[in-house]
Amino acid sequence: MEQELTVIEVRDLMRSNQNLQLIDLRPSEEFQKDAIEGFINIPLNNLSMKITELDGGKLTILLCDDGSLSHQGLLLLEACGFKVQIVRGGITDWKKIIQVLNS
Repeated sequence: MEQELTVIEVRDLMRSNQNLQLIDLRPSEEFQKDAIEGFINIPLNNLSMKITELDGGKLTILLCDDGSLSHQGLLLLEACGFKVQIVRGGITDWKKIIQVLNS
């Protein structure tokens, strides 16, 4: 299965009220600067401690700056049985693409 979703695919899943769990893995300071509505912040270094608070029955979508943290989070969550996808290009692509779509 392809493990990356485009920004448009994620936006469409969010709009269709899919059973999603949206996690931003960036450090809290970065998340607070440009959080995306619907995403919760669990910094990557806290993810393993928070796994029991997550819903393994939902599709989990991970976001970070450029995809590197998301790939690490994906490996961890998949090893625990989660169905996981990441946002291709991270917040960098999200901001660029959504800005173009909203203009």
